[in-house]
Amino acid sequence: MSFEQLPLSEWSLSHLEAVVAIDSASDENSQSVPTTPGQTELADFLVGFFSDLGIGNVERDGFSNVIFSVSGRGCGADKAPVALMIHLDTARGTHAIQSLQVTRGWDGSALSFANNPDIQVSTQVYPTLAAYQGHDIVHGPGDAPFGLDDKLGLTHAMTLFKVLAAQPELEHPPLIFVGRPDEEVGREEALHAVAELLAQRGVELGYTLDGLDPYEVNVENFDAAGAWVRFVGSGLIPKGQGFTLRLGGVNTHGATAKAEGHRSAVRFAAEIRALCLARGIQARFVAFESDAERDCDATCLLVVQSGHGDALWEAVREVVRPHMPRGASMELAMGGDSPAEHGVDQALGWVHKFYGSTPGFVLAAEDSEGRQGYSAAYRLLPDKGGVRLDLRIRDFSDRGRKARVAHVEKHAGELPWDWRLQYDNMGPALADRPELTQSALAASEKAGVKSQVQPIRGGTGVDPFLDKGLRIANLGTGYFAPESEKELTSLQYMAGHVRWLVALMAELSAGS
Repeated sequence: MSFEQLPLSEWSLSHLEAVVAIDSASDENSQSVPTTPGQTELADFLVGFFSDLGIGNVERDGFSNVIFSVSGRGCGADKAPVALMIHLDTARGTHAIQSLQVTRGWDGSALSFANNPDIQVSTQVYPTLAAYQGHDIVHGPGDAPFGLDDKLGLTHAMTLFKVLAAQPELEHPPLIFVGRPDEEVGREEALHAVAELLAQRGVELGYTLDGLDPYEVNVENFDAAGAWVRFVGSGLIPKGQGFTLRLGGVNTHGATAKAEGHRSAVRFAAEIRALCLARGIQARFVAFESDAERDCDATCLLVVQSGHGDALWEAVREVVRPHMPRGASMELAMGGDSPAEHGVDQALGWVHKFYGSTPGFVLAAEDSEGRQGYSAAYRLLPDKGGVRLDLRIRDFSDRGRKARVAHVEKHAGELPWDWRLQYDNMGPALADRPELTQSALAASEKAGVKSQVQPIRGGTGVDPFLDKGLRIANLGTGYFAPESEKELTSLQYMAGHVRWLVALMAELSAGS
């Protein structure tokens, strides 16, 4: 059977279903590495999968790094080894599922999600999905993300190596696959020894398979930081009727927040508070806690003056209702203990003022696209007798990141606050290896797919490799709505990405 006759879509779907059935979500609160046992379970599965292919050597270390080495073939046999990397973990809130739904020949109308009939995923609501129209759409039940970040990249790698096992005549350089843990929570402890190992084995360049758009090539990513501001209220118990408000936000990754209409419960609550003030509605937020799995959701408690409950409900609906087709929700019920006021109302007022400021750059993630960064207030949690507001700081330059941190500092004023560096833009380190981009673009032409070079609006967790002199770019994997219950891909894109990778291996074999 020739390469053109291989059932790439069937293999890919089988591989994807196998890995999304394993719960490998990482945990930022865990001190172990990997932070969850599911990542070790996935690593064990991959050791078995790659061993069964019979074309290379599989290793696994105490951190659950999986390293699969395959010798080069043909004109690539004597080339320097090339690394292909994925991360084993998925984001907090991802659920393992046992099977995927396939909608054949999608016409662009609203997809049917078994566990969430209310969300409207169509080309009308999301125009960027026009590229998927006519494809066989692969998605989950719609109640939680199932882990395309980065299990779709893993699927492409698994199918690539199965192709190489089935087609010994295909030329490629020596390949070293790395499956690493805890990328989503920024843990690098597991990577230093792997980076040293790859450097010792002569790896000079490689790719992470962790991008979003079909066939994209990324040689830049965000400079990232995290910040927090703490608020402590009066400690007084307000008088009035207690109401419990549950806010469901529009769940998206920051990379796609504008295209997918992201909204967090923090922003919803800040807008509800401002609307109540403008209308003279006596309603005070006294408790707020972002959801442990979905930062965009929250449970709030308000104390409302007698007779103002209906007006509060109308304000809630006015803020939330326009976002419901994309997954937002709201529920207001009378009742709930009336705790002492610990800074929630102050925090929400701060968020509204912060987003209303004009620093000369975009603030909300949902207003940011392309090469714009953002400073997103995304989570509010009880903390040390008050509440802590967490912010994500993203920009494409160190200077821009510093300006954003300074903007938070300015608005924090006398309030307790702090920030920490998370990761750097890989662009400067990759500037001396243009062949990473050139080879990927040439491969896309040979594979008959359309590629594009663009920055990744996130990070790829490769700093330890860059520090060792390895040059690691990133490749798209082809899916929609990362880390969202709406995430989907297609059989056509899965097969196309494998063809692209096979062509890329041939390009790297022929290169000087």
